Amino acid sequence: MVKKTVTFSEALDFFDQEHPVRTDNTNEHARDLLIQADKKFGSEWALVTLDTEHILKIMLPHHISEGGKVGLIPRSGMTVLAAAKKIQDMSLDAYRSANPVCWGKIDYWNGRQLTPVFLSVNPVEHDDYAGFIDYHGHLIHMDGLHRLIAWSFSQSGRAERARVGQGEQLSAYVAGPYEDYLSSRAGAQRR
Repeated sequence: MVKKTVTFSEALDFFDQEHPVRTDNTNEHARDLLIQADKKFGSEWALVTLDTEHILKIMLPHHISEGGKVGLIPRSGMTVLAAAKKIQDMSLDAYRSANPVCWGKIDYWNGRQLTPVFLSVNPVEHDDYAGFIDYHGHLIHMDGLHRLIAWSFSQSGRAERARVGQGEQLSAYVAGPYEDYLSSRAGAQRR
């Protein structure tokens, strides 16, 4: 659901307040993706509210787990739900041991109030998205991977709550024609 349309300046100001660029973080990378998305989608941005179903279907780009031993997201991409399941299948302890920096970021968000994430309606031109397949009908992640995975772990019983309309919601800044995305998604689901 669209809360409101926003300018890129509003979205970027929020990003800069929440995620300052420093030499000890990867925020510059995410900020560059937002700039690319703004150019690709002609400064079309919306602040939206996503329900559980949409959050779990967000497509995540290639992620090598912050230099860890086990890559999390393959080049083809993976949904939030699939990434969380991959970690759980391997066991949280095993993932934590193999990827301490990545797990530390996930664990940091465990139980915290999540800030809005940054998404787009289609991938931007970047190596992280070069191998993407089967992403149509999904929103595409640009910033917030560790928050999204932490959120998915905190949603015990989420499928049942979503089914009865009581699922958790999350705000997101989305680059691109969001209303067109919703229309095309609805059309794809009817087929």
